[in-house]
Amino acid sequence: MDLNFKIMLNMKELFAFVLACSLLFTTISVKAQGSVESTVPFKAEEKEYQLLFSDEFNISGKPNLSDWLFRINKKMGGVSVPENVVIGKAKDGNDIGCLLINFTYDSTLQKDKQFIGGGVVSTHNFGYGYYEARVKLYGGKKELSGLHQSFWSMGITGTNEGEGKGVRDSLVNSEAIPQENRVLEIDGFEQNSKDNILAQNYHIYTPTHLSEAPKNHEVKKDLSQWIVMGYEWLPDRINFYCDGKYISTKFLTDKWKVYSPQNLWFTALPVSTKWWGTIAVPPKDAAMQIDYFRYYAKKLPETNLLGNASFEYGGEGNSYPIAWIISPKRGFPIAVKVIKDSIGAKEGKHYLQFKFDKKAMATAKQVLEYIPNGEYEVSAWVKGSDGQKATLILNSRSENKTVLINATEKWEKIEIKSFVVKDNKAIIEIQSGVNKGQWLDVDEVEFKLIK
Repeated sequence: MDLNFKIMLNMKELFAFVLACSLLFTTISVKAQGSVESTVPFKAEEKEYQLLFSDEFNISGKPNLSDWLFRINKKMGGVSVPENVVIGKAKDGNDIGCLLINFTYDSTLQKDKQFIGGGVVSTHNFGYGYYEARVKLYGGKKELSGLHQSFWSMGITGTNEGEGKGVRDSLVNSEAIPQENRVLEIDGFEQNSKDNILAQNYHIYTPTHLSEAPKNHEVKKDLSQWIVMGYEWLPDRINFYCDGKYISTKFLTDKWKVYSPQNLWFTALPVSTKWWGTIAVPPKDAAMQIDYFRYYAKKLPETNLLGNASFEYGGEGNSYPIAWIISPKRGFPIAVKVIKDSIGAKEGKHYLQFKFDKKAMATAKQVLEYIPNGEYEVSAWVKGSDGQKATLILNSRSENKTVLINATEKWEKIEIKSFVVKDNKAIIEIQSGVNKGQWLDVDEVEFKLIK
């Protein structure tokens, strides 16, 4: 073999080696950023997830009212009413039980109420985990425009457009959900019936409303077929999937990194706004169809599962502790409120304060549902006036623990180092009972899995 040929071979081997290293580095870099190879189907059970909530929508009639509120509003050219939401058989003749959000038209009604859709909002708040729904959507062409269909997460707020009005208010009054809990929005998909594009998006609502979609923010599908849509919400990212295949990732850094467990929504809104497609009279049996909704969670050690844990959320001047349930409700805003004080806060610019103008008692709590069973620890930073009486309380069906808070005028950490959850639910509560003029400040509350 002559020398030139040997050099050529060596150069080829060197090039191959460099190329292999480059590909390896690229793969490592992509995986380090959290992307998922599109050829690998997403299977929750293979990623250590547990199915903690599901509704298969198999029992005909109305949705289970302990799990779902009806969306009731007038918006963007149409209305949403409970009458248009039922559980029945699929419209394509398959013997599949599903949630039907019907899209109808009634010319006898006044003009702005003739197009009718609907929706449901979960009574439960769901946090980090994998969300999946199997759907069959209406539309796919211009002649069928006018219906905006979506599968998404967002917290309920007391100032919105009547979502679950009446039922929602009763849940707030019974201290099952916070009065204000709109922190973020994850759109597993939004689809306008004029086309076959299912789009993904992400919004935050604190301190102001901002949105940013992942880089690949849409997928095209055959709307004559059933489609499985999913999103995986993790502390640092949201991964989006369609039929088990990876679509894209929205990374949660800097201003985008906010957290509170949020409600789950299915909505089919008639819309006449130009950018969503002018509205057209729907044919008979037009509907958004949902075969099932499933929520999976997995153990995330050292991850705080409390929303708004340092009381930083809300716009300028906001004094209500978003994501927290205040009891009694009349205790806000006189007795329990968020204080803006960047010098006095333990972390950030805000903290929660209990302060009374007479002898009284109040609590701030969070109800965490559908969390993995295991051993948790809880902690909070507190300071307070002399003589006030306060406690940190943890409750579940399997265990109850209480720690007295002996606060001083300097920040001190209180903690419960071991608390066992066996029924996928925990209530974390801070209670303060004081005389006139006494106070308790709270900041940086954490509830974390340790094993």
